[in-house]
Amino acid sequence: MRRKVSHFLALAVIAALSIGLMAGPADAKTHRMSAKQKAHIRAALRKQVKKNPRVVSRKSFLKRASLVNFKLPVTLRLRGVHPLNGNYGPPNPNPNSQNPNRASVDLGPSLGTREVDLGGSLSANIVFHDSFDGGALGNVDLELLPDTNGTGPNHTLTTTSIPLLWNSQVSAAGTRYDAQDLFLDVANPATAGCRDFKTGGDVGANPASPFNASWLQFGTGTANQLPGYPVYNNSGQLADPNGILPIIPGVEGIDQVKTGRAPGSNDVIGGDPAAGSYNPFPASSYPGATGPYSGSPAPTVPTASDTVLRTNALNLNIATAGTPVNNSTPSATGSHPENSQDTVLGRSGGQANLFGNIPGKNVGIDITANFSTPISSIIRMVDQDSFHHKLIAGEKWPAGVFNCHQVWTGSVQNYITGVHLEGNLRIAPGLTYDGKLRIAKATVASPANEPANFPVAACLSPDSNYGAALNSSDTVSQIPDPGTGSIVAGNGFKSPYGPPTSSSGAYVFAPSELPIDETATPRGAPAFACNTHHTTLVEQSSLLPSVPFLANGSTGDGYRTDASGAKVTVGAQLNVNNVAVDVLIGDV
Repeated sequence: MRRKVSHFLALAVIAALSIGLMAGPADAKTHRMSAKQKAHIRAALRKQVKKNPRVVSRKSFLKRASLVNFKLPVTLRLRGVHPLNGNYGPPNPNPNSQNPNRASVDLGPSLGTREVDLGGSLSANIVFHDSFDGGALGNVDLELLPDTNGTGPNHTLTTTSIPLLWNSQVSAAGTRYDAQDLFLDVANPATAGCRDFKTGGDVGANPASPFNASWLQFGTGTANQLPGYPVYNNSGQLADPNGILPIIPGVEGIDQVKTGRAPGSNDVIGGDPAAGSYNPFPASSYPGATGPYSGSPAPTVPTASDTVLRTNALNLNIATAGTPVNNSTPSATGSHPENSQDTVLGRSGGQANLFGNIPGKNVGIDITANFSTPISSIIRMVDQDSFHHKLIAGEKWPAGVFNCHQVWTGSVQNYITGVHLEGNLRIAPGLTYDGKLRIAKATVASPANEPANFPVAACLSPDSNYGAALNSSDTVSQIPDPGTGSIVAGNGFKSPYGPPTSSSGAYVFAPSELPIDETATPRGAPAFACNTHHTTLVEQSSLLPSVPFLANGSTGDGYRTDASGAKVTVGAQLNVNNVAVDVLIGDV
């Protein structure tokens, strides 16, 4: 018995010594290092990487990094897109079509699928595993981080605008912006639309303006055409106007909305027909279509100019982990989607392997991301009711004068959750075209048959005009006084601005006197939540005293719902087709 006990104790001691020999040196070495020593090693490792990025593939570096749980800050920047010339590289003759970063959003059978082109960058950490935690050699964690919003570079993904609805009447031949208004030739009625509402002036329906080539004429017939919208100094004068308001499409012309793959512009709606993409709108939605833009008889094919409802160019930020998302409770302000599931957002990130595939998987990168983004809508007004309402000095601007112009809506906070991406990574040290230090390249996409499913909401309540405000029109809506005088027969206009003279006959407003600046960059998306704010110009432009906020209905009579109609929520599926990434060292 004693021999058996002695034998057992001897085996136990040998086993303990064996385990100690295997694990003891690393544990002891790690435990002996103070926090200050570990920080010193991490700083040294960062210097090594900056000096020679390829060092991360050396076993000696990986061993030291794993012992101190080293985190390497990196920037994941999408390749092939430059904010200035469309391409990270020498200027490209066709930069839009060169953007390789592409996704598709399926908005259901009614709206169809849209192409969304991507750009921008994300902040991240590469976290080196402790080699005694069971991780394979070269395995690292990837942490995707929210943008710090002011304390560092702005790291969000950007998209093209997403077109939602179209109306082929917008660009139809023979249509005019002024078809609903005054002084039209009854014998030759015009069709309402926006064919002539193009940057640069009268194109198509109207002849060249005798006054200013960039202004649209008003009325038809040689004797009746005016170089703009007529204005009166009192409601009693019915015949000759006292002034002329220039109608200048400018930055809101229908030709400003274009297909293209350069993200970040509210006027670029994705796709490039010349490169084989038939977006913005799915061919299956055209009557009789059997293929892209086909059919017999040939269907009316909507173009980018026909877009009447689109989103802004989105900024996709990594959502903060732990954020509760309420998608089920109706919101009076339209601050979030409705009629979906509530959720709490998890962390964004995953795994990668520096030398090949992640053990047990056939990919080198496996990550999941949650994004947050406010979404605003842009609406083009078409066939706007005017009821022959005159422009009268001192009164409020009516909506009829803004026919074919655009308005912004407020925003709805949206979350794009569960975007699962897989791909490959390879160490590729080098300098980018703009002087950044690259450590690796990567490509990722959605796994087959694994789209991200989420609700998406768009606002329909107008907030402000699309163009920049002039003459305090966000807070004041008043038509300037045109002075006195009357039109001289034969359109004898000579001076573009100033008081009436015997040769001009009427005061012609200068563009600087208008409520919207058609020469400046359009304003960005409003900062207000959906259905919580209207500028004065928008609020008071109806024929009623003001545009009311859209109020929730009542279910008391059994017919109405408790929805306000301020926004619409649809289910969406996101497939990331391809994203090419430069892994840059540091938060740059």
